[in-house]
Amino acid sequence: MPHTARKLPSSALTMTPTKQHLFRSTLTQAFLVGFLSFTQPGIYAAIANLGAGGQATTKTWNVSTVILNAMAVILGPISALFANRFGLRPTLFIGCIGHTIYSASLYYNTKTGDQAFILVASVLLGISGAAFWMSEGAIVMSYPEKSRKGLFIGIWQMLNKFGGVISGSVVFAMNHSGKKKGQVSLNTYIALFSIQCTGPFFALLLSPPEKVIRNDNTRVETNVVKDGLEQMGKRYFGLLRKKEIILLLPILVVNTWYKTWQSNFMTHNFSVRARALNVLLTALIGGVVDVAGGAFLDCQKISVSSRAKISWVFIVVFETGFYIWGFIVQRNLTHSTDALDWSTGNYYYDTYVPMQIFKIPTEFVFNWVFWVVSVQEFSSEENVYISGLIRAIESFGSMLSFLVGVTNSNDMVNLSVAASVFWAAVPSVTYLILKIIGTTHNNPESVIVQNKSGEIVETTAEIQ
Repeated sequence: MPHTARKLPSSALTMTPTKQHLFRSTLTQAFLVGFLSFTQPGIYAAIANLGAGGQATTKTWNVSTVILNAMAVILGPISALFANRFGLRPTLFIGCIGHTIYSASLYYNTKTGDQAFILVASVLLGISGAAFWMSEGAIVMSYPEKSRKGLFIGIWQMLNKFGGVISGSVVFAMNHSGKKKGQVSLNTYIALFSIQCTGPFFALLLSPPEKVIRNDNTRVETNVVKDGLEQMGKRYFGLLRKKEIILLLPILVVNTWYKTWQSNFMTHNFSVRARALNVLLTALIGGVVDVAGGAFLDCQKISVSSRAKISWVFIVVFETGFYIWGFIVQRNLTHSTDALDWSTGNYYYDTYVPMQIFKIPTEFVFNWVFWVVSVQEFSSEENVYISGLIRAIESFGSMLSFLVGVTNSNDMVNLSVAASVFWAAVPSVTYLILKIIGTTHNNPESVIVQNKSGEIVETTAEIQ
């Protein structure tokens, strides 16, 4: 196995008490990224799960989402170039600004009825959010040890859902008496906005890649390069020729497509308190799925290839069930004008409970995509580019789905399109899982070791 080595001072392997390194450990970085995700997109998702952003009309919500995602499509790759020049920490700090402004726009809309601010805030969130989403994705793919990638991703997304648990509890407590369709409490936005304001300060605590300490003595190489934009651009576009990336593109486009139908479906058919409970349940179910899914993806008794195949079969089977159920319940509610609530009878439970169960596969697939990329062991610089690409493609898919929502408010049409694009993505990802995942990837990783003569060296070897 070809390798290179360079001599290091003996202090390179000096073992110090764990407490002195705890701040730089991958576990600490996972909790930091997770907490940031909790304060920013976690709170944003809680508002979205309430159904069209509370008092914003469905059309305004869809238009603002299209604007947001259009900005992210363009700026996701650009933010990756910025991060590889100046670092992930300052990029993440910039990324924390837009979410608070967007939440403020929803508060202003709730108070005054003016929805123009929401559209302006969507542009600002698209600019900063692209940087945030790219940065957190690059971190979760680059920082963890090979045996703890699922754990890192699970902590990240579990804490993201913890934001939904807190905000969902607040939302439900403030709106539990609202049996009919209508508005949410004004104080809801004050509580959520206050949580988001803490985010930028915690972004500064993140360790840069080269200072992260893994428990297996492998190093995280810095992602910062001093090359010009032309050289960086060539490497960036070079990734688009890799079949590992090309075959994932379809699932990246469609893995959040269902949210347009789900948001409109909740808004059109359920009472305020039922929608508020949905916020809380989305967070609780998602958090459990994140941890359990991460544990399975880290199971060392099963090969990487087998884990990928088993998890992909699970996703396809359960998401197919989700869409079949969706068609049935949507048809039954086509001509309904009453708001469904737990006080209205059995049909509420027949509709509401399956909705919660089918959140399991739709939550898992998001984490699964990052795991599939991370187990292929790309370099830190490449992971930043890939994360920017993932976020841009996801945003492109979300933009298309919400464009469908803007141009056609028929819930059955939105559901049909979501199901069709998901099934269209299955063949390429299936080929990737069957033919590529688990094969050798030759990107180097450096390990600090002691050679036969007693010298401390840093060795770079091919990863098998």
